[in-house]
Amino acid sequence: MEKEEKNILYATIAEGEQGRKKDLLQGGLSIKKSGRKFPYLYWDRRTVTAGLWVYSAFLPQFEKRLFGERKWEPETAEKILGKTAERAASQWRCYEQILSPALTGNREGLPVEVMAVCLYRYRPFDKICLSLPEEQDYNTEQVMWLLRPYLSRIRKAVIWGPESENGYRIREELYQEFGLVLSGGGKPEPEMVWLDLREEEERKAEKETGNLRVKYVNRSQAWNFLDTTVKNGYNTEVN
Repeated sequence: MEKEEKNILYATIAEGEQGRKKDLLQGGLSIKKSGRKFPYLYWDRRTVTAGLWVYSAFLPQFEKRLFGERKWEPETAEKILGKTAERAASQWRCYEQILSPALTGNREGLPVEVMAVCLYRYRPFDKICLSLPEEQDYNTEQVMWLLRPYLSRIRKAVIWGPESENGYRIREELYQEFGLVLSGGGKPEPEMVWLDLREEEERKAEKETGNLRVKYVNRSQAWNFLDTTVKNGYNTEVN
């Protein structure tokens, strides 16, 4: 297996802290590197083992003023984050910047590699349950990208949630390309990996599964992984 690496920059808020506008506009934020590389799998005509390095930057919650503090103007915060992203790209090959929900107020922009890291933790597995977004324009390629390295081992696959165009598409692709029948209507079983790619508000069906010991892989878990990684105290200063 070939070893590859990907670097990402994760920016979030340093709660309660202050920073000077002039200093941060000039040099950007301090950047730290995660204390370990996180493995995941992807497919490129064969299974490839890759590693994710998480670099982090913390924007102080407030701008330090001569007489007190205030929240950052959106334009100023954007410039500071942009300056930081430029340096991360040029010095450490972090070509993708992810802004935390604390900064943006939403959970968009999550790299598929982060979901892949969460999925890797449950390997090996031979049963999986899928829950997909209902939007018509959702790109099912992300599902296939995540699943492809594991499909040779999968013996049972079910889909959980309302019928949708996305469900039909992924069923057809799995059957035509890999001969895998994706059955519907079945709840996740105990110890089954559950790959849930819906947004938080869509995951109402989760409540109906009771206390099954399923192995969740969802967006909330992925965001929590990033937060934990950058706040666990093992990161190394790189600038």
